[in-house]
Amino acid sequence: MKLDNLLVLYSLEKSNVLFKHVNSGEMLQFSNYVGEFKLEIQKKYDNDESLIEVLNFLNKIFFKLASSLQPYNQVIDEDMEKAIISKLMLTKKSYPELFSKTLIKAAKSIKDLKESDNNLFDNLCRYINKRAEVGLKVAIVTKRAISHQEKHLVSSSLKSFLKVSYFTENSFRKDFELFDEIIYVGNPLYFGDYVKSTFKGKTITFVSYDIFTNSFQPQNVFEDIDKEGTHSTIYKNVTIGETLQKKSIIEFNQGEVLSTSVNKFLNEQKNEVNSQEAVEACLVQLENDRFLFAPRESKIRVFNPNDKTNLIKQIKFRDVEEDEYIVIRNERDTKLIAEVADQDVLKKSAEKYRLLQKDWKNKLRSNVKRKGLKKVSDILYNKYNIKTASSASVRSWCNEESICPTELTKILKAIKYDENKIKETYETMKKIQNAHIKAGRIISQKLMSELSQDIYKELQEKGFYTFKSKEFDGASFNIERIVSIDRTRHFIAQYNLMKPMSFD
Repeated sequence: MKLDNLLVLYSLEKSNVLFKHVNSGEMLQFSNYVGEFKLEIQKKYDNDESLIEVLNFLNKIFFKLASSLQPYNQVIDEDMEKAIISKLMLTKKSYPELFSKTLIKAAKSIKDLKESDNNLFDNLCRYINKRAEVGLKVAIVTKRAISHQEKHLVSSSLKSFLKVSYFTENSFRKDFELFDEIIYVGNPLYFGDYVKSTFKGKTITFVSYDIFTNSFQPQNVFEDIDKEGTHSTIYKNVTIGETLQKKSIIEFNQGEVLSTSVNKFLNEQKNEVNSQEAVEACLVQLENDRFLFAPRESKIRVFNPNDKTNLIKQIKFRDVEEDEYIVIRNERDTKLIAEVADQDVLKKSAEKYRLLQKDWKNKLRSNVKRKGLKKVSDILYNKYNIKTASSASVRSWCNEESICPTELTKILKAIKYDENKIKETYETMKKIQNAHIKAGRIISQKLMSELSQDIYKELQEKGFYTFKSKEFDGASFNIERIVSIDRTRHFIAQYNLMKPMSFD
């Protein structure tokens, strides 16, 4: 970052913060009916799980509508309409009284929304055009990346002489340009603390539906240290406009949508995977309402646009941080590494080596299947003095991620291999392990040759970038920005690792 880019933030004489509410009778009606449904579940149905699922489904529809600049009839497409009808009809069969009291009204309000105009889009464009002057620099900031279609709709509705830039919250945070007008599509609570303390425009306007309170109170960022002995100039020459109170009866929390989606996924996959096939993984939240599970003990490929000589590199997952960009194959990445290791490194020996790998793993899995993880772990630890043989480690050794565990020779002895086979298998697993390391480097180098820093702008705008690799026969890869990492351990099926999933 250049010093003059940083200092330009201090060149503004003053900033004016405004709050603008968008009225939509249809959105307000829908939100209130969802609120009534929520209260009914809490009061009379003891938070029934199947009804909570319907509530979360309606919340997802609400957030999809509330954050979109597309016409509502395109947001609620044919597939979503079928899903709504299916979900509500199931509820009608099981809870006819509740359906006739609240859900039928919610269903009707969705139909009304589909037939109405997107007032957020209309008000946003009208507001910007009203303030338009030749050469006016405008930044439109959204929480999620808007689609090319949404961007085209907005751009074609604004006066052509305006200089308009589009940002996600993350990309705007990293940008040091100043603007005449900054438009945040959403209220301050939706965006977080950054927007309350950094003012990069002459006029900053938060445009939000009147379903949400649209305001913020200036806070001294140092008051937790010493309320009386500190002085902050953050709000010097910053004028903050009138608070706008919400009209809706319901509190919407998008964080609940993520936790509900994750918990539902975890519960569903518990029944799908054998204990020895599960891998320890952590939850990673991605841009644009998606998440994935990353294996704790693996290396992750990251895209580093600031390093021209090393755009793609592999680092251990424990060293991955928020705001980094990870590179994911849109099929299992482990499979790609194995393929490259076999084809480019092991070559003719690959088949023979893989059979030896498969043999000892199958014997270990067979023992786990018969005796259980805990029992096998205890036997390996107590009888064979394998100090690393915790239940989690045994589970790891059974899956394909683990090739040559530290105490492999002792494991092989425990599954009744003779000395010659122990030696042959151990040496072979070391060769496979080294081949995988080399394959990782080959993949990174080949991907780096196909990518350039030019994609960074699109990556910042959208939060992700998808490309097809010529080097790997058209294999599809995503580059994804990490929003947050939850280091809690979860046991996830291998086929669900590094697979971006939508909150929906």
